[in-house]
Amino acid sequence: MPSWIWAVALALIIGSVSTRAWWVERKKRLVAERRVVERPNSFYASKAVHSQEDEEWWRRIELERLHELNREYVERLLRQIDASGVGTLSKDERAFMERMAKIDAPPRPGVRPPSDPWPSPA
Repeated sequence: MPSWIWAVALALIIGSVSTRAWWVERKKRLVAERRVVERPNSFYASKAVHSQEDEEWWRRIELERLHELNREYVERLLRQIDASGVGTLSKDERAFMERMAKIDAPPRPGVRPPSDPWPSPA
């Protein structure tokens, strides 16, 4: 048998092995690109965690600072949360609680609200 046949056979074997290795690596790279891994302490959290955080925030509302009608409604919603959980609140009720918590939130030190009529001199 001529020697060039052995060279062609060897080239085909080397080519097929290298093509197979390239294909396997390509497949691994594509799978890795599509993989979504949540980083620790990311902004993703379950609905239960968000509900728990909301409830803790709402319970810090200082009721004595609210108007009596708003106070009664907040107290009723807090009793509803105690009885049935945060998931029983409607969108409107959640939005109301959010507004009441934002009204009651203490200002951050050194930051004035943008609507301050008497800004301090710079």
